[in-house]
Amino acid sequence: MELIVNGEELKNWVYLLDKLVGTTEPSARFISFFFREGLWISASDNCASLEIFLGKIPKFEGSRIVSLDLVKFFLSDIKVKELHITISQDRLALKAGSEILDVKCKVGEVPQEDGEERFLCTLVKREFESALNFSSANLDEGEFLILLFEEKDVFMFGPSSDVVTFAQISAVPRVTFSLKIPYVTVRHVFKALQKLNIQTLDFYEKEDKLVVKYPRMIMKICGDKVSLEEQRTLESFLNAKTVEELVARKDVFSKLVRKAAVLSKGSYATLSRIGEVMRIMVKQHNLNYTAELFVEPGKNFVVVFPSKKLRSVLARLESDKVILEITEEFLKISNSSRTRIAFLELEKLP
Repeated sequence: MELIVNGEELKNWVYLLDKLVGTTEPSARFISFFFREGLWISASDNCASLEIFLGKIPKFEGSRIVSLDLVKFFLSDIKVKELHITISQDRLALKAGSEILDVKCKVGEVPQEDGEERFLCTLVKREFESALNFSSANLDEGEFLILLFEEKDVFMFGPSSDVVTFAQISAVPRVTFSLKIPYVTVRHVFKALQKLNIQTLDFYEKEDKLVVKYPRMIMKICGDKVSLEEQRTLESFLNAKTVEELVARKDVFSKLVRKAAVLSKGSYATLSRIGEVMRIMVKQHNLNYTAELFVEPGKNFVVVFPSKKLRSVLARLESDKVILEITEEFLKISNSSRTRIAFLELEKLP
């Protein structure tokens, strides 16, 4: 069985698979060629998978599994228009001009297509990508991003012990759906989306997985169910009443947090407001750093923040201004539209 494809297009698809698989788990770095009303290629990081349709081809049984790195290396400097893909009993051959890669493959199963699919909504790719990037800025390996498709909006929460992030996308999903996605997979999905030069993506729910579709492309993202208790806890952050609000220039505030992150070596720093002075402070064994901003006098507060995490959050806050909202329990740091928020727990004042 043979299919002729555009060499540059195949290279771009393989690079997309490469980003989704990542480098965290070397045993996952394989690409599968299989038949489903034509030739598809797929790869997975063991949680998210990506399937791409290449074109019509005579039917063959099973899948042909080969090293993703091998295919990527062969295609790295290919510039031909026509690239020939030939599939035989247990071999895969790629022919580009005078170059031929012929490799013995492992024969595996074809990905199953069982279960009913429910359409959620269509989102602008850049908005989803931006929200995903911001809400995972504070997370580490072993933590989860919580994704909620609600009646009027799509919410993303990045809960961790030191800072909670929140992102909102205006949408009207047809059904509600929620998922807890491992942090490592979130970053793989984000990096893969960055490689796609498209405008919109269609979102579905299927067998408790999030399915993201674009013509010729299907991405499936696994995760755990989100309990009602977890949802209520996270939504309570949004219901916290603001006592006072301050506005700061993002470039100035971010610069000071960035300095605090470097000087504290990525550990913890303090942000406080006493009277009309707001301070960012770092105290180490042999170092003290203080930066002051003058503000209107108001409610005093102190937060101890993870400097590296807050630096990452602010770097992904797409806004000229930073809004600081003081509630009874939290300091909320958000953009002008309040669609990106970081929550820091207030310390008790003496």
